[in-house]
Amino acid sequence: MFGAFELKMAMRYLRLRGSETFVAIIAAFSVVGMAIGVAALIMTMAVMNGFHNELLNKVISFKGHIVFQPYGGKMTNYEEVIKTLRKYPHVKQVSPVIEGQALASFKDYSSGSFIMGVRAEDLLQMTLVAQNIKQGDINDFGTEDDDIFIGQLLAENYNLKVGDGISLMVPKGRRTPFGTVPRVKRFQVKGIFAVGEFNYDSSYFFIPLRTAQKLFNYGGSIAYLEVFLEHPSLISKTYPLMQADAGKMGVPGRFLDWQQVHKSFFNALQMERTVMFIILSLIILVAAFNVISTMIMLVRSKVKDIAILRTIGTSRASILRIFLLIGSAIGVLGTLAGVILGVALTYNLQSIVSYVEEITGRVLWDAEVRMIREIPTDLQINEVVWVVVTALLLTFVSTIFPALKASKTDPVEALRYE
Repeated sequence: MFGAFELKMAMRYLRLRGSETFVAIIAAFSVVGMAIGVAALIMTMAVMNGFHNELLNKVISFKGHIVFQPYGGKMTNYEEVIKTLRKYPHVKQVSPVIEGQALASFKDYSSGSFIMGVRAEDLLQMTLVAQNIKQGDINDFGTEDDDIFIGQLLAENYNLKVGDGISLMVPKGRRTPFGTVPRVKRFQVKGIFAVGEFNYDSSYFFIPLRTAQKLFNYGGSIAYLEVFLEHPSLISKTYPLMQADAGKMGVPGRFLDWQQVHKSFFNALQMERTVMFIILSLIILVAAFNVISTMIMLVRSKVKDIAILRTIGTSRASILRIFLLIGSAIGVLGTLAGVILGVALTYNLQSIVSYVEEITGRVLWDAEVRMIREIPTDLQINEVVWVVVTALLLTFVSTIFPALKASKTDPVEALRYE
């Protein structure tokens, strides 16, 4: 498409000198603007991917990959269903769970909370919790009916520690001649966990399953079963089999995978990533407008040169290709610089933040608040490719108009007064 002559002329026009220094400065700003836009987009998408993965790993590790919910909200003969579910491929663990809301009272404070009643052996298999015990011993859970494990954020906010007492009051109480009296039970903190997600570390409590059955008036029943697989990606192989056999469980109910349970949450994250990509792409679009300005100024400054080229036999198509090459070169240089800058910043983001904190004396990333020690990043090659394609496409489109303008230059009019 491009001949040696076009390449030579494009390279010559890119080396602006003398009176054209101003045009060269504008061209340099175009390159810098494109680089900043590309780098910002790459870095932002990598950070958002990191947060998405962090939240995803915590959510699907805290809750089951597949949930079996009985119709009516209660299941009595759950042991038989557990035996059946364990026979499916890739099933690692099946846990009976009772979940409910309660008002937690401790010292002079009260707070709403989510109570999860689980068996001691099941909590031990929840690696996200079991491997993140900050105080106490995971093996102490379930030894007494009044054992309770709480999140670190709640413990820090209210100065709670192992051995302190917590009272839980549930609205489903016992009936008396004076009306329904809320059920209240006193617990003793046996452990404090920190899984790194705000809601879990501030609002979720674990109590023994047998205690939850009494507290929420379930008798010998449970609320639902959580199925943990060997890996979340295996859900596409196991879930359809369970879904097809839903009527054979012996208990009327339905199966839900983690994508359905947390559908609105992850849809919101996906929408946020898409919107951020579009918004930050506008930075590249602004840089592309700078390329248009640069090319228009270059064409105006080279009107005489273009006219001379036309008089010696250079075709309009050749002039068009020369200026397309110039504009594309500016876009390629800016995009390449942006990719290098964006990748470098992404892989060194935490070090840069720490350095800025050290210089300014201000905390930019508070791990205690965000519950994540370092800024999570996940640089995906396919997204970098999309950024590069977007930048190059916008640059190329921006170059078309000035290049067409240059190719339509009339040599007679341009040299009339020379």
